[in-house]
Amino acid sequence: MNKSSIYITILYNSALPPNQIQEVCAGLEEEGVPFLLQKWDKAGSFIELGKEAASRSPLEVGIGIDQNEDLCVHHDKLKQEEPYLQDKLQNGRTLGKNAARLIKGLPLSL
Repeated sequence: MNKSSIYITILYNSALPPNQIQEVCAGLEEEGVPFLLQKWDKAGSFIELGKEAASRSPLEVGIGIDQNEDLCVHHDKLKQEEPYLQDKLQNGRTLGKNAARLIKGLPLSL
């Protein structure tokens, strides 16, 4: 597996401009974990988007962000209704860092 095929998928509602999720991306970048941004045009909650993102990610971890600026970190092996972490977009950098730390096996950041 080459490095370009290892990433966390971020699925975000297409109503959100990509610049609104920059802090989530910055948190992942600070921890050195690559990501793939994908728009989601269908209706769905942040938890549904997170679960779908995790299923698309080679690392089995995904981030979902809905139009209400709610977001979560989900793992493909968790039940859909039980995401690993959830928060508001205003705390996106911390959530991004913690998604990366989940992959790296490090303690979560507060």
